[in-house]
Amino acid sequence: MIIEVIYNNITTEMLEIIRKIRRKSLASEIIFYKGKKNVIIADNMKIWEENDENKDPLEEIYDAKIIELVKQIGKLPSVY
Repeated sequence: MIIEVIYNNITTEMLEIIRKIRRKSLASEIIFYKGKKNVIIADNMKIWEENDENKDPLEEIYDAKIIELVKQIGKLPSVY
């Protein structure tokens, strides 16, 4: 799984999320891009955005992995 970190300023919250992802070995690569806002994307799914306390980024990564596995099995259309 490839994680994309798009940042304007890297915050401590972003660093903590990245540390958790690295500790659990959830990503094969983490790529950093300079952008207009702070967002973390995993397999083309937004897993975290600044000021979004409703989502747990690690749960969103697990969801992205599950969706990718189900796509490989052929149960979901490629729209997701």
